[in-house]
Amino acid sequence: MKKYDVIIIGAGPAGSTAARYINPSRSGISVLLLESRRQAGLPIQCGEALPHYRDVKMVFPRFDCLEVFDLPPAVIASEIHGIKFVLPRGKEYFADVTGRMFYRDRLDQYLFTQAVTAGAAYRLHTRVHKIEGHRVFTATEEFEGTLIIGADGPHSTVSASFPAFSPNRELIPCAFVIADGDFYEKHIEVWMDDRFPGGYFWLFHKNGEANIGLGMRETRNVRGVLNEMLSDLARQREFKIKTVGGGVVPLGGLKKRVAWEHVALVGDAAGMVFPSNGGGTAQAMMGGHLLGEVIRAGLPLREYQRRVDEIMRPALKNSLRARRLIDLTRKNDSLFLALMWLYDRGGWKSFLAG
Repeated sequence: MKKYDVIIIGAGPAGSTAARYINPSRSGISVLLLESRRQAGLPIQCGEALPHYRDVKMVFPRFDCLEVFDLPPAVIASEIHGIKFVLPRGKEYFADVTGRMFYRDRLDQYLFTQAVTAGAAYRLHTRVHKIEGHRVFTATEEFEGTLIIGADGPHSTVSASFPAFSPNRELIPCAFVIADGDFYEKHIEVWMDDRFPGGYFWLFHKNGEANIGLGMRETRNVRGVLNEMLSDLARQREFKIKTVGGGVVPLGGLKKRVAWEHVALVGDAAGMVFPSNGGGTAQAMMGGHLLGEVIRAGLPLREYQRRVDEIMRPALKNSLRARRLIDLTRKNDSLFLALMWLYDRGGWKSFLAG
């Protein structure tokens, strides 16, 4: 049995960022990253949009680490200079919101490389089957960790292995494609009309590529609805689909407990997703930073719980409240259009992040 101070299950943005900030080479804390995929970042499961750090600070004013969002140019696809909302009855709004489109595979690979450079050991193509206490079991190996970190997504094996944690609720199916074509607009598009009850269709331009997808609660045929939208889009512009993906997004809010005894959850495993829009990459990196700093300092995991509650929970709670209001009003076009008018008058950041 191989023993480590910290075993992190999942080498996405949350897990790799946590490993990076534990910084095994300098802290002397041994870290093992276990990743089920053959390569970090593939297959892609993301809309690939990120806020600027200044906007992160507006939503999470107590978070203070610019370095987390200081990404190399190769990761960034394009700048976002607005969001076009397409609503029922042909109504449209343009939100003056900025951000960045990024390449999710490159982001994950960059963060993974940062973690390995910082001294983390790793195993790729290694799926964790069960966890018992401090012991982690794969198909061929057994490890022991003083601390166990679940950064393993919405269906977290770590979370399910300990009754202290609640499961992610309201897992919303989504499907998307990455397409090459004439996608050079500086804004992104979000369609929330009657064709997408309980969800929305997105068209995110990426400097000659586009991330085009759909998330919906009120249908099991998400891929079929997306294919219909792609057929409609093909009549307007030429493009070639090069990647097809999908998954689920947890929109039930941040879990009440993200740390217990020797175990912690981070990223999607902890529900660190904006329920109002499904965005989670920025919060995964933030959570990874908070967790890594706590572990590197030798503090108990209850300090990680305290920091998440103080720094992240208020905004995510507000986002859940906003999503419930959106869900309620979308049952009536007039009420929903009135709500979106209020967001247009009062500021779109409250819509995007609660």
